[in-house]
Amino acid sequence: MTDRIGSKAGDDAAPQDSVLQRASGSMLAQGMRPSRKQRIAQFIDRWKGHGDEKQETSKFWIDLMANVLDIPNPTSKVEFERRTANGGYIDVLFPDARFLVEQKSGDVDLDEPEKRQGRMVTPIQQALGYSDNMPARDKPSVLGTCNFGTFRIYDLDRHPRADHGPDVEFRLEDLADNVNTLDGIFDEKNSRLMIQQKLSVDAGIRVARLHNALMKRYTEGGREETPKMHHDLAVLTVRLVFAMYAEDAGLFKADSFSRLVEAEDAPHLRGRLIDLFDTLNKPDGERDPYLDPELAGFPYVNGGLYAEQIEIPQFTDPIRDALLDASRGFDWSGISPVIFGSLMEETLSHDQRRMGGMHYTTVKNIHRVIDPLFLDDLTAELDRIEHETVTDRTHRKHLKDYQDRLAGLQFIDPACGSGNFLTETYLCLRRLEDRVLSGLYKDQGMLDLGDDLNPIKVSIDQFHGIEINDFAVSVARTALWIAEQQALDQTATIVGDQPRLPLHDSGNIVCANALRYDWNELLPGGRCDYVMGNPPFIGQYLKGQDQTEDMRIVWGKDYDGYLDYATGWYRKASQYLTKPTAQFALVSTNSITQGVPVPSLFRPIVNDGWRIRFAHRTFGWDAQSTDMAHVHVVIIGMDKSDDATTPPTLYTYRKLDGEPEPTHPRHINGYLLDGPDVYVEKRSQKTGPLGSGLNLCRYGSKPVDGNNLLLNTREAYDEAMADPIAAKYVRQFKGAEELINGKDRWCLWLVDADSRDMRASSFLKERITACKEFREHSTKSGDAYKNRETPWLFRDNLQPQDNYICIPAHFSGTRTCITCAWLPPEIITGNANFTCVDPDGFNFAIIESAMFMAWQKGIGGRLKSDCRFSNTLVWNTLPLPPVDDATRSAIIAAGKAVLEARANHPGSSLADLYDPTFMPADLRRAHQDLDKIVDTAFGAHAWLRNDNDARLQILFDDYVKLTAEQ
Repeated sequence: MTDRIGSKAGDDAAPQDSVLQRASGSMLAQGMRPSRKQRIAQFIDRWKGHGDEKQETSKFWIDLMANVLDIPNPTSKVEFERRTANGGYIDVLFPDARFLVEQKSGDVDLDEPEKRQGRMVTPIQQALGYSDNMPARDKPSVLGTCNFGTFRIYDLDRHPRADHGPDVEFRLEDLADNVNTLDGIFDEKNSRLMIQQKLSVDAGIRVARLHNALMKRYTEGGREETPKMHHDLAVLTVRLVFAMYAEDAGLFKADSFSRLVEAEDAPHLRGRLIDLFDTLNKPDGERDPYLDPELAGFPYVNGGLYAEQIEIPQFTDPIRDALLDASRGFDWSGISPVIFGSLMEETLSHDQRRMGGMHYTTVKNIHRVIDPLFLDDLTAELDRIEHETVTDRTHRKHLKDYQDRLAGLQFIDPACGSGNFLTETYLCLRRLEDRVLSGLYKDQGMLDLGDDLNPIKVSIDQFHGIEINDFAVSVARTALWIAEQQALDQTATIVGDQPRLPLHDSGNIVCANALRYDWNELLPGGRCDYVMGNPPFIGQYLKGQDQTEDMRIVWGKDYDGYLDYATGWYRKASQYLTKPTAQFALVSTNSITQGVPVPSLFRPIVNDGWRIRFAHRTFGWDAQSTDMAHVHVVIIGMDKSDDATTPPTLYTYRKLDGEPEPTHPRHINGYLLDGPDVYVEKRSQKTGPLGSGLNLCRYGSKPVDGNNLLLNTREAYDEAMADPIAAKYVRQFKGAEELINGKDRWCLWLVDADSRDMRASSFLKERITACKEFREHSTKSGDAYKNRETPWLFRDNLQPQDNYICIPAHFSGTRTCITCAWLPPEIITGNANFTCVDPDGFNFAIIESAMFMAWQKGIGGRLKSDCRFSNTLVWNTLPLPPVDDATRSAIIAAGKAVLEARANHPGSSLADLYDPTFMPADLRRAHQDLDKIVDTAFGAHAWLRNDNDARLQILFDDYVKLTAEQ
């Protein structure tokens, strides 16, 4: 079982919350988590000699998952007493791990047959019978039997009938030596989700081949591609895909579609498919009574899928081969409609923005939106109902009321794409409903439905979408239909088969520009419970003219030009939702929570009564693309609750691709910080810095020289130094790269040059002449052309005349300190840096403090994960209160100690010195000593160490106070 079983965690695995924390003894009481070996030993001690199948099965497996296997949120990963189609009950099922366990009491022999459903079976035969009666897509790949003292594991991928004895068997006391077996079973790479992803990607590749072959036929003879052609091709492809799914999922007779394709050669296949589509669109009573028996055997599908008249080209052998490969060569019943829908959208959309490769939004990322928005609360509510101690009548009423509430919820995704958020939400609600149905019909038998003609109440009619791409609209509708069929497979194991066809014709996915369309036409805002989705990632500078006009329509006079396109959905959602309990949650690039856009976006929404109920700080939105599409995003969920008993939740990521860590701050502001709703806005250079004693920052000097005044290579520097006249004007030059990484670069600084020198030096004359030609040939309205008369000078001379701070415009966000230098005026600084005149080093000390870095990361902009320094937004707004002379002197001295510590490491660049992992100890100590003084200067009672949240709280308080005073 090496493919399925493998080691996952060591002795010191990351701690997780446990449902049985008290069992860990005094170490947990002291805030310490025992090592994994200790926890295994404790687990063995707890369960040695115990084991009642009816009373202790759930406790045993949850304890094992939480305290031994380190599985987070274990109750969400397991089902107990799940009903099967043959009337039995699975003791323990881990759906995502594809693991089914038949649990017995401690005194039961695992080889002894028992009478079950009228026949004598051993525990493994009982488990295999349950597996056989599960839908194909839900079948486990590993079976287990257990009597609390012995574990037996059977790998069905090796032995499908489990008839070769257990692949692994061990006693409870040997758990430590065999825990890697269980680790492998629960390893994510073996999960059902990963299997579905692989299947869906394979399906996407096959559809892409079919789609490309069809497209070639559509455009044959030099026909120009048109939107109508793309639409017809998309509809045709979706129809073929659904037909292939239908025959594998049992909606059509087995292999009926594949046989129909095989029976026709390419020239006749087109006509046969046209006849099939017409048949699928007609109920029995409207069909030709003399219809070909093969066609008559297909059911009525409806749903509008086969109704539209579209152009279908003549088929070729490559088209027929691709269709047969996709139908005969693949089992469509196991695909994930969530993932496959996204792949289909990309295949069919002809959208140049997505031409890099196949991609989809992962199910994990979808759940980062929908779980805190509604699913966690709905799941917790059902958990409480299932475990309540009430009469049977009351319990059934609570279950029915809960089911009615599920069926009454209304959802809208106003940028739905292929419908993946809607599809996954529908599947999750149907799983919750299945738990309800299991409770309602557990003791009645599958056919005793009482007055409920159809016990299923959750419907795809509850799910609404708006999408501007009509190809994606077709895919979204189809994905929901497939999801509905798969959900019915699962429900059939509880209440028996329900009608599958005809499909319900749902018009709830509309093709429209969501920023110009009135969402109330699709679903009145007073009825909508949740808005969710992933609007387009288009930054402020990448919007086209139409998209800019969209923003003006949405924001009106409040549109300031700085807002990303996705913010239009925030504003629309906040104005659309009128139901008091309604909420919305959207994914956006992290730029909307940084810098200038924050006041423009959040002030009007908060003023309308909304608050941030939960948020995910920056993480990597991995689109699972063949071109590795990866952006840095945040998720923001908002409601209108003012209930102090429901504090917001803030999810933070230590790593961009890691798992979120939740906290519960008092309040989340637009910067996704624990603080009041403060909006930090630019302060002009004319107004100057808010902070006491801070000097103006401005850009460095911009050459605009065609690389003629800059000496970019060692050869150019040596040539200049070999010319005794030119050598007088060579200066060290610092761009951002040179500043941070310690690289050498030089320039010709001819501000005070004698004209006779410039004429006498052949090197200078050649460089100046080349610069003049560059500027003269530039755009006449440009800055280069305007400076053609002074080709020996940088376009701007902003060089300080005293010691100054050199500040990079962008720097790594992983550092704890900004990589600035304190330089003499003889070193020239380019416009990739800012400068701040600082004769005594006071400004340098402030900007190198942890207090400044907290402000920078809190309210400054970012370029992906890199920090973006701004003189008007970050520096001019830094709220440094007035400091007395003694404090000022102490800050200056501490700053100079930082410079001295740097000097102790000659040859090390700033990037080397401020590497978070390898920062020299003396430099780290110098910064700590600096922070001790600066923290108190800003108002802290003592050094705040690594508590940047506390620093931000002080900074926001200082900002409010200082701006009010001014």
